[in-house]
Amino acid sequence: MSQSQEEAAASAPAESGVTSATVHPSSASSSSSTPIPTPTSSSDYSFEDAFEAVVDEIFFDPMEDEIEAQIVEQLFRGASPEVRRRVAAQQEAMRVQKEALRRQVAESRALSRRAKEYSRLLRADVSRYTDAQLEKYQRELRRRSKELFGK
Repeated sequence: MSQSQEEAAASAPAESGVTSATVHPSSASSSSSTPIPTPTSSSDYSFEDAFEAVVDEIFFDPMEDEIEAQIVEQLFRGASPEVRRRVAAQQEAMRVQKEALRRQVAESRALSRRAKEYSRLLRADVSRYTDAQLEKYQRELRRRSKELFGK
């Protein structure tokens, strides 16, 4: 909770005696909508996949947003309209930042996936390829190189 949110919470009448609250990632519901993937084979599942699933579950759980909104609503029941506007503006700014972070993470993962595929293609054993297969392989290698490096 930011300092201005804490100040707003402290100045708002709290009937329950609660003046501030923070939603911790471990308080998220155990029935999260993002299942952790299970390995089907060693080639399509890795530690990185499991880590990404856990990160998604902890940082991008929509249930946390709902819980936080309910807590804020209770904390600001008797708050002045000015305080409510300030807090709403702060929450909107945080929501925009969170969406930007989600997009950045998705782009980073896509780039990482393409780089892994390119690396796997580079390591392919082409010694037994026919001339036609070798030409197709080289075209695909050039295409992916341009996609990744822009060259």
